Amino acid sequence: MSSPPPDPVTRWAPAVASAAALLIHGSLAVVMWRNFIAPSWDLGIFTQMLSQYAAGNAPIVDIKGPGFNLLGDHFHPILIVLTPLFWLFPSGLTLLLTQTVLFAASVWPVVSLAAERLTPRGTVLLAVSYVLSWGLLNASYSQFHEIAFAVPLLAFGLVWWIRGRRMPAIVAIALLVFVKEDLGLTVAAFGAVIWLRDRSETRLALALIVWGAGWMAYAVFLFLPLFNPEGGYDYTDNVDLAQALTEGLTTKIGTAGFLALAAGAIGLRSPFMLLMLPTLAWRFTGDVEGYWDTSFHYSAVLMPIAAVSLIDGSGRVHRSLAPLVAAVASIALLSQTRIDLLWDSQGYAVDAASSIEAAQEYDSVATDIRLLAYLAPRTQTYWYGSIDDAVPDAVLLRPDDVDSPIEPWAEARFGGDWVTVHAEGGYEIAVPAQD
Repeated sequence: MSSPPPDPVTRWAPAVASAAALLIHGSLAVVMWRNFIAPSWDLGIFTQMLSQYAAGNAPIVDIKGPGFNLLGDHFHPILIVLTPLFWLFPSGLTLLLTQTVLFAASVWPVVSLAAERLTPRGTVLLAVSYVLSWGLLNASYSQFHEIAFAVPLLAFGLVWWIRGRRMPAIVAIALLVFVKEDLGLTVAAFGAVIWLRDRSETRLALALIVWGAGWMAYAVFLFLPLFNPEGGYDYTDNVDLAQALTEGLTTKIGTAGFLALAAGAIGLRSPFMLLMLPTLAWRFTGDVEGYWDTSFHYSAVLMPIAAVSLIDGSGRVHRSLAPLVAAVASIALLSQTRIDLLWDSQGYAVDAASSIEAAQEYDSVATDIRLLAYLAPRTQTYWYGSIDDAVPDAVLLRPDDVDSPIEPWAEARFGGDWVTVHAEGGYEIAVPAQD
């Protein structure tokens, strides 16, 4: 007898889910870019860094501070691979779309594994829960960060390991050390998980633990201090163990609960959930409130862990129920994301195109967070809040940014006489007056 034809869901779910992620996250990126929506300075920082790499220079990022070498901030050598892309398309939008592609790529292995292990209904629900997960959507809203590379590396690495493809899995997980310094502990945790699942894997487990912990130690204690202007690691002061036990407990418990729901609750019985502990440890012991909750990009690396743990932990009776729990949780938590920008972005839009074009005529410009990524590839760009003693050739700001007309603000901030040479869309460009 011939075997029955494969279920259409099994065949097409990975491709459809990946395409949906590309469409949703890509649309959010484009909407934010076209409307000059920038929740932080990070996109500007990475755009300036890649502009420097593309020019063959050290990653001096004046947005962080005049002359600041970004090699002293976080350990992310993997970003160098984007340099050829920036030769062709030197724009912050390039980074946004790169992140979108990386997120969409992570969908394929997760959903294909679900198609193998879950019911067709469970596969669809798992795909919905992952594509619409608050961790990925909030990372897209936060715009580009280096952790975008960690999401597909974790997704492919974990799925390959479950399928018995040991070498590709080990390579993918091992590469995490080049994404960000703290992910070395995630690699070490993967080694520990391997050992917990199979005691005969002691040598491999120890190798991964040494590899991950060793690279983190190298980054934090040697590499980053070497390039940091203060000669140390900037984020050590953010850790407060005493505060971790007393502040933000409700928020932290809530975030942990939401992660459990992302794993369909049943995922808690998978040892892969232990891979979340290093990330949650530094977040929950940090004294920055943004680390604790579901906002920003900090949970993106946890989403593939949750999804794979759900699949790994599901028995026969859970193959539809657990994905249902995860999908309902993701949809309920859409209110904690900015997916609404896809249909309601006009209230955030500004008319800055002409001001950006005019500002590009100057060798150096100080501007606000919204416009950093647009100017960084074309002129030396500063954020006005971190410019220190540098004096730019022009200032591009809105009076609302500094609660003052731009001319007197620039005179008080930088000295001398300044004149307005451009005003449109609420933005003004002021330059030093010529004698």
